[in-house]
Amino acid sequence: MNTIKTTLLLFTFSFFVTHLYADSDLTTRMKARLSEVVTAKDKGLIGESVDGLLLIRNTKADSKTKDLVNAENLDRKSLFKLLAKQTGGEVDLVAKKFAKGIAARAKKGHWFKNSSGNWISK
Repeated sequence: MNTIKTTLLLFTFSFFVTHLYADSDLTTRMKARLSEVVTAKDKGLIGESVDGLLLIRNTKADSKTKDLVNAENLDRKSLFKLLAKQTGGEVDLVAKKFAKGIAARAKKGHWFKNSSGNWISK
């Protein structure tokens, strides 16, 4: 039953983001940089955290990668606030659900920092 609820929640969340905010500047920016984010993840330069934000994994990451992470995280924080306001939920709960959704759809080899602070690869 928990799996069904989680799947339904992720579907609802994805639907909400994709359809209600599809024309906003926020999602336009996020979609525009998505391929760069995925490429940086593929290279192991960045990973996801349990709070829905990107983290730099590699100390050799250049300023372009750092700027990418900063821009994405600013927009993610704004997205979490918008979704929390729309749903009447809490920002940190929205962020954690977002992180779980990202982890569920992640490619093999992408990195995640767990709640213990350890990096794990999918």
